[in-house]
Amino acid sequence: MNVRGEAHASPTGWSLLGLVARVHASLSDYAQLAKLRLSSMVVMTGMVGYWLGSDGLVMSGLGWFTLGMFCIVAGANAFNQVLERETDARMARTAKRPLPSGRISPMEAVLVAGALSVAGTAVLFTHSGATTGWLALLALGTYVLAYTPLKSRSAWSTIPGAVSGALPPLMGWTAVQPEITPFAWCLFGILFFWQFPHTWAIAATYREQYERAGYKAAPVAGTRVRTLLLTLALVGVSLGPAVLGQTGTVYFVGASALGLLVVGAVVRFGDGLLRRTALQLMVVSLFYLPLLLTLLAIDHRLV
Repeated sequence: MNVRGEAHASPTGWSLLGLVARVHASLSDYAQLAKLRLSSMVVMTGMVGYWLGSDGLVMSGLGWFTLGMFCIVAGANAFNQVLERETDARMARTAKRPLPSGRISPMEAVLVAGALSVAGTAVLFTHSGATTGWLALLALGTYVLAYTPLKSRSAWSTIPGAVSGALPPLMGWTAVQPEITPFAWCLFGILFFWQFPHTWAIAATYREQYERAGYKAAPVAGTRVRTLLLTLALVGVSLGPAVLGQTGTVYFVGASALGLLVVGAVVRFGDGLLRRTALQLMVVSLFYLPLLLTLLAIDHRLV
């Protein structure tokens, strides 16, 4: 006896559901390959540079820049995972990524990374200018060819990693400005120095996993002094826009308060031996950067 409203599944219906599920799984794997959240954050720093360098936003230009920027960053992240697939398999936080788990083959990942990188470079050279395009290639090469292989050899691999991570705001700036001014270099400096306490806090938080994978992403000796000095440099360069007259009181006060917050977290972090204080610094650094850049973007327009 049929009951009114009873659902009848058909082979076609099940096939369609299976196809949707497979497509969703594939998109999820590609998003992980591109490190979607990290890529989005990096693109946002590039957009801040574009915003600060432009007198008035040209939406078509911003759209092309954002597309090209995302492709370059996603391609770099995919190449990074190809090179680190064996070490990723030895770390609990990365073992479920598409490559170590076998859901995406290395060849497929290389093709995706190459396609993204070529497309991003072409878009930036064509629509954002040669300077932006060359900076994108520099960021890509530094991240993939210097930072990634050095992670297993020296804690100072953070330097090329910091360079590649600090270039996006300059890329945004050069997409709308013919020259790189001291204000633009302040943006570079903020992103450059921020990455030391942030990266070393992550490495200290997951110290055992990093050691198991063979990474030397955090200094073994002198962590306390190095991290504090580089964080003080971060605070100093973050006040640069106010010194240059590019921002007003709101940014100066806000940047100073955020600086005190991150310095306090670094002091508690010390030599990075306690996971609790390392985790605290990691969280503080994650909030510090977007809050600082938001203050900068807003207050610069008010001056």
